[in-house]
Amino acid sequence: MPRTDLDVLETICQRISLNIPDHCPWRWDKEFNLALTVIDRQDEIMVELPMTLEFTNKWDFTSIDDADGPIRDFFQAGLGIIPGQKVFTMEPVNGVVLYAAWWPWGDEERISLRLGLVSISGEKLDPADVKSLICRWLKLT
Repeated sequence: MPRTDLDVLETICQRISLNIPDHCPWRWDKEFNLALTVIDRQDEIMVELPMTLEFTNKWDFTSIDDADGPIRDFFQAGLGIIPGQKVFTMEPVNGVVLYAAWWPWGDEERISLRLGLVSISGEKLDPADVKSLICRWLKLT
């Protein structure tokens, strides 16, 4: 996957990061192979509103069935979406979709925000390539 083909996704990741509070650094979530930050509920609007403007689609428990097949299948089979959770997706860029998973915690004090890439072209993405791209875009070391 040529890196320059996904420059628009890098720009979106960088703009999203501008709204993440300094005390909520991005880190790599090895379990899900996604970038992760945890924000406080008090910062919810400051983070979520710009994401709504950056991403093309916003899905939740009631609307995910309306997503295109590959997107719907990916989230229903993999991460799953339960009430209260949201997923933001971009339009595909060369068969790759940038997504953000918005998962409120049970304590209602924090929200996990994860960024990842999914292929909708049928071509499997190499997890190492995904990590390399996202870490570069978010300036993770």
